[in-house]
Amino acid sequence: MKTFKFLTLLILGLLIFGSAGYFGYELFVKPSRMEKRSKSLETAAPAPTATPDPGLPEFQRLKALQSSGQLAAARDGWNVWIVTNKQSPLLPEGMNLLGVANMALMFQSSGNPSTTTYTVVKGDSLAKIAAKHHSNAELIQRANQLPNINLQIGEQLIIPAPKISLEIDRASKSLTLLDNGSFMKAYNLLSAPRAPKTPANITSKVIDKLATNGNKRVAFGDKSYSQSERIILLAQSPAIVGFKAATPTPAATVSQPATNSPVITTSVTSNSAASSPTQVTSQSTPPPFPSGYVLSSEDLLEIYPLVSRNTVVVIH
Repeated sequence: MKTFKFLTLLILGLLIFGSAGYFGYELFVKPSRMEKRSKSLETAAPAPTATPDPGLPEFQRLKALQSSGQLAAARDGWNVWIVTNKQSPLLPEGMNLLGVANMALMFQSSGNPSTTTYTVVKGDSLAKIAAKHHSNAELIQRANQLPNINLQIGEQLIIPAPKISLEIDRASKSLTLLDNGSFMKAYNLLSAPRAPKTPANITSKVIDKLATNGNKRVAFGDKSYSQSERIILLAQSPAIVGFKAATPTPAATVSQPATNSPVITTSVTSNSAASSPTQVTSQSTPPPFPSGYVLSSEDLLEIYPLVSRNTVVVIH
């Protein structure tokens, strides 16, 4: 009988303490071991490698090609690369390089089907030649780097005759230059009117181009034309204007006089420091952007000769 009681108590003790030990292991010991093992595996596992850009080799090749001066081959390559690498992080740079190549080729007699050569004859002027070839007098002057509008008989001229249109995206603040419907170059707008809540495309056109010096309009060929400000007026829409960032002026300071020179003091008092020497600084507030579609002055000067009256402008 005593033996039976002893065995019963022993079994109960094993059940009680064994269950406590099992649950203690599951609750405390096992999670701690699993956490340590997980950390060791994380430490031992190699960091995932970034997926290489499949378009990088061709991008580098085209960039080198363009740097070596082979613009036509680079342009053709960029047109293919951009279509096949739309997800590449290098796409913005590729688009910019294509734009640079397109603009350079416009002013060359080779590599651009819309560019021809012309020999000046008696009675010619830039305006007459531009009208004859559906071009622009200022564009011809720029393409040939002419110092003025005077021409020499027998002179060979490059005549660019692109079919330009513009697209403005108010949301992304960008202006895209198109030649015969194909991408030519994109520009960042510094400022643009806010897009309407209900998106709507507007088809406008250039109604005039203004070159001004103060309040005076300056004609092409005038001596002050190169220093004039340019404005492209659009039908039923704000104008395209340029903005030249103000050059920061150095702070004006009142320096300490030399020891042997007469002392001249200029006191500028304030509530916080009445008798301490004061350093005077002048700060200029940058002017606000003008209204309209605002480009940098450099970008506007590049676009200005390319457009003319009735150039189509699509605004998104």
